[in-house]
Amino acid sequence: MLFIQEILGYVFIGFIGMLGLAILYLPFCILLRKRVSIPRQTAFFLLGVCVLVILAATVCGSVIDRVALGEGLLAKNRSYNIIPFHFLTESWTMGARKQVTQSFANIVMFIPLGFILPAAVPYTRKLWKTTVFMALFSFMIEFMQYFIGRSADIDDLMLNTLGGMIGYAIYLLSATLLKQKKLWIQFTGNRNNDTCEKAGSEAE
Repeated sequence: MLFIQEILGYVFIGFIGMLGLAILYLPFCILLRKRVSIPRQTAFFLLGVCVLVILAATVCGSVIDRVALGEGLLAKNRSYNIIPFHFLTESWTMGARKQVTQSFANIVMFIPLGFILPAAVPYTRKLWKTTVFMALFSFMIEFMQYFIGRSADIDDLMLNTLGGMIGYAIYLLSATLLKQKKLWIQFTGNRNNDTCEKAGSEAE
């Protein structure tokens, strides 16, 4: 039960952040509505939200805490793990529940990004392109975490990438089921009804 509560806490924080950004973006949405459809703007907006929420949860929060405590931007004590699946065999000093929650959060956090990236950016609509982007984005986060006092962990990178791939699978399913829907076509920027044909080749 506590595990579910912690996960819901992450979701709630993400929702509040998205709501705040939506309010800030609303004037721009109104100004651009005649040039870019609202569904297409929504796709770009959600992509930006996903990136910002992930950065806030993994990097920005720690940076703000360090600056607030007067510790400086860069940490003196740094740690890293380059052994895959180390989280399965380590002693779990943070506690089993916390470790499971963190591992699950690393997956869930990237699922929305894995869905919205190919929807918003046509160039990434092949599985390998989305996967490479997820891995590179996660690597960038781990690289920054190493210098700000958080652990840089290859397990986090793998779990993040897995979450992105799950999100991509949801996108692919949506592209197949909603191929004839006008809202989906506008959301993804597909002007022709060939979404399903494109989706079928995206996993190649």
